[in-house]
Amino acid sequence: MAAAGPAAVLAPDAAAQRALAQALAQGFVQPQTAVWPGGKVWFFATPGQPTGSGAWVEEGPHFAASVGAFHWKGCTGAQALRRLLAHAGPIDSLPWDEISGSCVLLLGRADGVWLLGDALGLGKVYAAQGSGILSTSLLVCRASMTHASINRLRAQEYVLLGATHGCETPIDGLRALDPTAALDLRSGRSVIVHPPSRLLSGQAPASAEEAVRQTCSELTEEFGHLKAGWGGRMGMALSGGFDSRLLLAALHHVQEQPRLYVYGRAGDEDVVVARAVAGRLGRPIETFEKSALERQRPAITSALLRHNQQFFDGLPLDGIFNRGSDEATRRLQVADDRLNLNGGGGEILRNFFYLPSRSFTAAEVVAAFYSGWFDEVFSHADDRAVFVASLEDKILQALGRDSGSAAARAQVLSRTEVELVYTLFRLRWWMGRNNAVAARYGAFMTPIVTPRLVKMAAAIPIAWKEGGRMEAAVITRLAPQVAAGPSAYGFEFDRGPTWRHRLNVALTVYRPVAVRHYSLKVQRLLGRVKPVTAPPEWCEALGDAPNKDWLNPAALNRLDQMNRLMTLQALAAWRD
Repeated sequence: MAAAGPAAVLAPDAAAQRALAQALAQGFVQPQTAVWPGGKVWFFATPGQPTGSGAWVEEGPHFAASVGAFHWKGCTGAQALRRLLAHAGPIDSLPWDEISGSCVLLLGRADGVWLLGDALGLGKVYAAQGSGILSTSLLVCRASMTHASINRLRAQEYVLLGATHGCETPIDGLRALDPTAALDLRSGRSVIVHPPSRLLSGQAPASAEEAVRQTCSELTEEFGHLKAGWGGRMGMALSGGFDSRLLLAALHHVQEQPRLYVYGRAGDEDVVVARAVAGRLGRPIETFEKSALERQRPAITSALLRHNQQFFDGLPLDGIFNRGSDEATRRLQVADDRLNLNGGGGEILRNFFYLPSRSFTAAEVVAAFYSGWFDEVFSHADDRAVFVASLEDKILQALGRDSGSAAARAQVLSRTEVELVYTLFRLRWWMGRNNAVAARYGAFMTPIVTPRLVKMAAAIPIAWKEGGRMEAAVITRLAPQVAAGPSAYGFEFDRGPTWRHRLNVALTVYRPVAVRHYSLKVQRLLGRVKPVTAPPEWCEALGDAPNKDWLNPAALNRLDQMNRLMTLQALAAWRD
């Protein structure tokens, strides 16, 4: 296990040496170690950061390690780990709902050496079949394997959707551990500690006003604890949207002033809005124009691709074909040992899937949101059917439902379950992967999504969330000064959504699910969507054209999809 990256346990010598060599190649050095009968752990501190996004402690015969930033009622890092070790109850009795952040924990206690993630399953541990290696780094696991082929179905999912939304990865034999369970590395015993049912038991507040009050109370407590652990050294990106404004309002409410920055060009809407909001608060704000940084850098080479592959741990959400602006801005975010905050997950307070307030099947959720691709991207109709059925099954599995058959896929989900699809399916796998990559070189957290707030928000009636009505009210109640001023939605949050905005939202919400997949085809007919091609620079650096074995590259409609296709191709071709 390693802070922000490599970890290895239960490893035969040859596999361990390959894993450790990969850890060194990623820049991780001087690991802490612990040994028990049948196993060993290596923990690597975050490169170049005194505290970074992990910690290691030893208490007599016991030890603990964390990867990723987390806090427990104002305690973080080593202090929080010592509190966890001092807890004498069974592993499933620990107060996991009080622990926030994206993290992986290793607790060497008298009753076992327990490996597990956070309550929402954002932190991941990968297992390499046949090698005995477990790691928070996908590349470390891959390096330990003597053979690694591409899983075609999971390759399709990564390319089209940005992540694989389940324990399987695009590499055969390389899986993520069950995010709901704690694994005892001494005995091999597994204990469910984060059951989906725990998040399904929330009660709807009596009124919309009470929902706003409860949400503000939860955020005030959470950000008060965050300030106790990280006060005076936080930063965040501000944009024109809801979630970064909510993040800023919560920090403002607890009298914390983070370093502010915004991405974009001078005339971009996000930049204009962010500067206006910062100006009203009398706060400085930095502007990072990533496109300009990218243009100023040398062209992508094979050497740079290999460097990017190491930096982003193989399969980042946006791919590795980048000249270096992404790495540069990520390093700036956590410079000076700062905790970088992101508003990701704030959509739990809105109608993320834009679905009416009723029950749905998993198939309808997939059709509504996970069908933004042309049918011809698959070589065979059977491929399309298998791909869609796989997504439906994984949604059901995330909710603790039966899956794997047509009858199971016909199950009707409650509206609360549909809301939790966002957290337990999209956030767990898509945002969780992004958080893990961000945490490799410094402290990173998405503090809006706490277990308690997710549970409460899932039960809130959709009508109260529609059009951002509730989130705008929460922002206003927390910090009226932050709510005032422009937004990217055409209204000031302290005044609530305009009729025009509510109408635009309603047109999407009440558009039949059955026709949503066809909207892409309509846009193509109107000339708004065109096929993408790989830039010559990419093909030259890779040494090959885009792969045609997994998907039809000519049918891809976004450059980030092409980037991921070629990223996976590079991973398949290169062995370190």
